[in-house]
Amino acid sequence: MNNRKKSHIVRTKKVYDWVQMGTKIQAKINIVQNPDPVDPLKGATYQYNALSDGMKKIYTNEDELTQYGDRGILDPATATYINLFINGVLQPPSLFTVEPGKLTLNIETAPQEGVPIILQYITIFP
Repeated sequence: MNNRKKSHIVRTKKVYDWVQMGTKIQAKINIVQNPDPVDPLKGATYQYNALSDGMKKIYTNEDELTQYGDRGILDPATATYINLFINGVLQPPSLFTVEPGKLTLNIETAPQEGVPIILQYITIFP
């Protein structure tokens, strides 16, 4: 009688195995309307627009494109948020300084000539 153990050998590059499970969840959700809705906040926006001359890194009220606004560079303390866009790209606050009547770009080289510079003011009122 032969005492050899019977064995099977499988040779493959990949083996796939999966388990399919399902779970049923029941939930009861109560929707309650707020009897005293909060009024939305009021806000205002303004933007200073200028075009780069290819050399300047400091802009003043005199550089404003007045066909889009004529209030100049406002005091930053009057705004809730201030955003600077150069050529349509939002700039981090570390790259510019704003004071009444003056925008300073804290960058190595000035933007190319003709590039739009937009200083956006957003004010939210209580």
